[in-house]
Amino acid sequence: MLDEQKQRRLKRITQSIIGLPTLPTVITQLMTLIDSPKTSGRHVAQLISTDQALTAKILKLANSSFYGFPREIATVQHAVVILGFETVKSLGLSVSVLQRFSGPSDNAHFDRQGFWEHSIACGVSAKLLATKLGYRLPGEAFAAGILHDVGKLILNQYFPAEFAQVIERMRTEDLYIGKAEELVLGLTHSEVGSWLAEKWNLPGQLVDAIAYHHAPGRLTRNAELPALIHLADFLCRRERIGDGVGQRLPTLDSAAFQVFGIREEPKAALKRIFGYGEELRREMEKADAFTRLARGEEEPPPPSGEDSDPGEGETPDEDPDPLLTHALPDPPQGRTPGLRP
Repeated sequence: MLDEQKQRRLKRITQSIIGLPTLPTVITQLMTLIDSPKTSGRHVAQLISTDQALTAKILKLANSSFYGFPREIATVQHAVVILGFETVKSLGLSVSVLQRFSGPSDNAHFDRQGFWEHSIACGVSAKLLATKLGYRLPGEAFAAGILHDVGKLILNQYFPAEFAQVIERMRTEDLYIGKAEELVLGLTHSEVGSWLAEKWNLPGQLVDAIAYHHAPGRLTRNAELPALIHLADFLCRRERIGDGVGQRLPTLDSAAFQVFGIREEPKAALKRIFGYGEELRREMEKADAFTRLARGEEEPPPPSGEDSDPGEGETPDEDPDPLLTHALPDPPQGRTPGLRP
């Protein structure tokens, strides 16, 4: 059992750190404004326009190939009309977090660039799966995917020595990172990330997505977004995009499939999710603007002139599939009551 006193102490320390990041005021106001039924597109555009840097980033990303609009979006108000309130809110939130934690890490054990590549891929994957599985807010899914592992950034920045121990134990003992975090710190990145999300006053569904993205079955309602991020994370790991910190996978929570009415056996259901890998790769090529933002690059790097082989690194469909074998619980976890069949 974990030491409850240690958990309380670490939570108190985490919440009281003077340098714990806060969201820019304009983003906090933006979330409040968009949640009001009386808000108009003009009001949203006026607020965003008070922050010139945010305005420039939103327009740049709105005009990127990720959104694929045929004509240039020249003003924030045009972006609000074309993208919609929820997408603009999610885009502003994602931009702020990417900027806040961009650049290299001081911890040699932690590849921040690889981490952001994984997080952006998870956002793209979540947006893709939202359209496939019928989740009605793909923009929200994108933001949740980008933010789902933000607790790792906090641990790396404010507990660097302890987090280095986590990574060392994870590698030497072949542990999943969550297990190593519990052994070293008495808490996990999911918990730390959800505390930060609460501090930022993020919507409850985003807080839950961060807190339960490894165990959506613990929720008896409103589990769709955590389940979506859970599956998106597995798809990104299957495609080996970025670095989610470690090769060891969490246990697959079969409740994530039940939430979306997928009644196949977990192994077959996960294979169905993996079938979207090629489409994810294509979408990631369009998301380069987000990757450059995480790297702190203003302009795209010069083309290399070499295209990667789209078939390189593909995993055969025949069994055994190492990732499937690694991911599935043995024996499978029981179904969680309260979830939609």
